[in-house]
Order: sequence, then C-alpha cells, then structure tokens
Amino acid sequence: MATSTSRLNTKLIPAPFFPLANKKIDGISKMSIKTEKYVPYLLVLPALVLVFGLTLYPLFHALYYSTRDTDLTSPIPDTFIGINNYRKMLNFDSTLSDAYVRSLTFTAGCLVLQIPLGLGIALLLNRPIRGHKIFRAIFAMPLVVAPIAIGQIWRMMYHYEFGVIKYLVSSVFGTSPNWTADPNWAMISIIIYDTWQWTPFVALILLAGLQGLPPEPYESATIYGASAFQKFRYITLPKMRPLIGLAAIFRMIDTLKTWDPIWAITWGGPGQATETLSYYLYRIGFRYFWVGYASAVSLVFLYIVIVVSTVALRKGAKL
Repeated sequence: MATSTSRLNTKLIPAPFFPLANKKIDGISKMSIKTEKYVPYLLVLPALVLVFGLTLYPLFHALYYSTRDTDLTSPIPDTFIGINNYRKMLNFDSTLSDAYVRSLTFTAGCLVLQIPLGLGIALLLNRPIRGHKIFRAIFAMPLVVAPIAIGQIWRMMYHYEFGVIKYLVSSVFGTSPNWTADPNWAMISIIIYDTWQWTPFVALILLAGLQGLPPEPYESATIYGASAFQKFRYITLPKMRPLIGLAAIFRMIDTLKTWDPIWAITWGGPGQATETLSYYLYRIGFRYFWVGYASAVSLVFLYIVIVVSTVALRKGAKL
C-alpha cells in the first residue's frame, strides 16, 4: 500500500517539482528546433547542386574562356587576352553581324506565320465538333518528333529532283524553286519547316486561353445581334491579347536559338544564306574549335536574349 500511495503522490506532484526532467525536455526541444532550421536547406541542397553543375559552372567556365585565346587545334598554349575576343567580335567580324541579321529575319518570319495560324487553329479546335480530341492529338504530333529526324525527312521532301514539295508546287504553279540550293528560298524553307512543327504549340496555348474565357459576354453579344466577326474583334481578341503576347515571347526565345532544322536541312547554306547566330556558334566552336572566341560570342548572345525577353515580358504584362 505504501508503494502504491507513493506512486500516486508522485503522479499528483506538479511539474515544477521535477527540475531535472524539465531541463531534459527543454534540451531536447531546443535541439529539435535547431535541427529543424537546417531541414529546408538540406532539402534544397540537391537542386542547388544540380543548378550549379548544369548552369552556373558552365557559365563561369565560359566567362573564363572568353578572356583567353583558346584554340584546340593550335599547339600553342592559350593565354590571357582580356577583352580582345569581345573587341574582335564587335569591330572586325562581319560574318557575325550577318548572322545576327539572319537570326532576326528567321524569328520575324516564324512569328508572322505562326501566331495567326496558331490562333486560327485554336479557334477551329475550340468549336464543338465531333472528334475534337482526335484532331487535337493529330495537330500536336509534330511537337513530339525529334527535330533532327524530321529535319532529314524535310530535306528529302525539299529535294529538287524527287521531292514531294517540288512535285506539289510544280503541279499547282507549273514550276518550283530549288528550295535548299537557292539563297533566296533557303531561309524560307527553314521558316516553313519551323512553322509546321511549332504552330501546334502556339495553337495549344491559345486553345487553353479560349476555353477559359467566360461565356457571359458572348451571350450578351448574341442577344444584341453581334456577328461572329464582331464577337472575335471586340471580345475574343482583347481578352486573348496577353496570352498571344506570351506565346509570341516563347516562340521568339526559341527561334533565336534554333539550330536543329538548319543543320538537318541546309547545313547553313547555300553559302551562308541560312547561317543564323546559333549555327555560327556551332561552326566556330565545334568545327574550328575556337573555344575562346565562341565563348565570348555565346555570352553576348545570352545577354541579348535576356534583354530582349525581359523587355518583351514587360511589354506583354502591360497588354
């Protein structure tokens, strides 16, 4: 009985009468709080290591090589030359300036074609037609194919002797240009290919925006007798303008760094008619192995893309 009453009395004694136990509990809680502070950093650490390894390290490595005269084909060891690569690029390289112009021409041509075509396809797919899911899957098929593989197929389709595009154009117009060998048509052939492959991307973005529009304005316009064109002009187009701008920004950034179809279809030719900036970087970096100069050009190209995309995003946010 004495033992049971002593145990009962011990349970009834409040916590302040056990200072040693309270100190142990406080110590454990403080240790757990300290360790919990570092848990978020430990969870983010693998992602930081991956980002540093795949982005920051190559960037710093490019900065290092851009200040050196690194030529992998030369037996002479590279030396520190400071900003001479940037000076050569801005003052003496006329081929680089031509590549900039071709990149802008390619980007402008793709945007002029892909944005209206993508909007038209999105409007068609947004209509309640039978089998619309099948049509959406068919339109998205060019997005899932490998650009190099499908580029080789398009190169055969553009062939002047037995290409199917030459046959179709000749059947309609009586004659067909030499798509990949004529400097006046080579860039147009690349723009047509890129439009075929990436217009579905624009269409899917705009289709998602069309499906999110509220039906009330259209119902009110129908009651007041508005036509389909008036609904598109005064309701659909103003509401879709921010999303159209976003799709144009995505495509602009992507076309500025396009390399795959140029390598697969024209190899930058004929001559240098389709040598954009990305293909020029490939030529001086992986054919001539001018690593130092290619690093400087790529960094300036990166800064230009960042500035252009930032300005475009700010303009798009104001729409």
